[in-house]
Amino acid sequence: MQKRKRFLIGGLVIIGALSYIMYGGMQEAMVYFKMPSELKAEESSSRDKFLRMGGMVVKGSLQADVKNLTYRFELSDGTASIPVFFKGIPPDLFSEGKGAVVEGRIGKDGVFQATTIMAKHAEEYSPHADGKEGYPKSFVPAQESAKK
Repeated sequence: MQKRKRFLIGGLVIIGALSYIMYGGMQEAMVYFKMPSELKAEESSSRDKFLRMGGMVVKGSLQADVKNLTYRFELSDGTASIPVFFKGIPPDLFSEGKGAVVEGRIGKDGVFQATTIMAKHAEEYSPHADGKEGYPKSFVPAQESAKK
């Protein structure tokens, strides 16, 4: 009986330790971003902290200097907008009117100094509006070859 009790206690300790490690790993893996209105509300406490901010790139705000690889734009959540400066190569899907998440710091001048831009995109597929499709309508080879 004594041996069984030790085995049970040891098993519970191991399960508890593994649960704690898994919980800690999951907490670190979750990545959140703040909206521009949230950062405006806590702007003074957010200065010089590494942050992640998400929003829509305001149409007409994108100023690109392709020669020097610098980009200036504003991110907005519909309530507030924050100017962003980025030096580097943005992702291909990055453009005005689209969603983006930037990583970096808010400078003393209130401009978000981004080190990374991640473009957000829709998760559903929609065919070309002009009606031209380069792909077959089905994936059954017998049906496709019979149509030709």
